Amino acid sequence: MIALAPLGPAAAAAAPSEIGDISCNGGSLNVQYDPGITFSKSTVRLTANGEMGICNSQNHPKITGGTVRVESALTGACPGPVGPGYAKVTINWNDGSRTVIDQSTFRGDAQSFSLEGGSIADGSFAGGTARANGRTTSNLIELGAGCVLGGVTSYAATIDQFAVGDI
Repeated sequence: MIALAPLGPAAAAAAPSEIGDISCNGGSLNVQYDPGITFSKSTVRLTANGEMGICNSQNHPKITGGTVRVESALTGACPGPVGPGYAKVTINWNDGSRTVIDQSTFRGDAQSFSLEGGSIADGSFAGGTARANGRTTSNLIELGAGCVLGGVTSYAATIDQFAVGDI
């Protein structure tokens, strides 16, 4: 669904105090790399899909969760780090609204990941920023074997915290 906004001064971005914020905890991500990450440093395409977990917002009480998609091209090698690199993040909230975060910085390694900064270019919380962090839940021995046997093509992670808006 595409929302149309009026043109002119009324379409100006909301002041940060009007944006509000939201914090989500306990989510999950399934991260995919193409091609797989090996011991040789190379550029890979990262695609991650997941659930935001339990979300709370004073200004947006109907938002209690959502899904997230992260897309990026990064440089990485086993055992890490992967990135830093710019990522596009799209969040589809449970109330039907959407947030698009451009130019967020993704960093990761065998144990954790983070997303920092970026500007919310479109949708709910436009004009704000975002940050997230989480931990790898995949078996580290299996990830190490993947480095040797053709490359790590996927892993699972928690979203410990994902904050969006006037943060």
